[in-house]
Amino acid sequence: MGLPVGVAVVCFVVLALLPASKQPFFEAPLRSALTGLGVLGIAYPLCLIGSILRKRAESSPYFEEGFIAGVISLFGLVCLLVGLLCLGLSIYAIARNFLGQP
Repeated sequence: MGLPVGVAVVCFVVLALLPASKQPFFEAPLRSALTGLGVLGIAYPLCLIGSILRKRAESSPYFEEGFIAGVISLFGLVCLLVGLLCLGLSIYAIARNFLGQP
């Protein structure tokens, strides 16, 4: 679980150190890809922790632990979708630049 978090930290540090771009954020393929990888690095531990808590909450008579597991899993799913969207936009920007469209 430490590797995805480490990748996320490295991606966000590189993003912070990159010079400011004049084009929109999601049209810069490198920035979008780094953001996507960083967010995916955050999504994996959230989904894993939510899954572990959900299994543990099955035997519990209280609903709070199941609720917390669901919320953590939901945040993980949202991060997963945003990360995939960022990677998809970076692939789109690369393809658009490769085809010569402005």
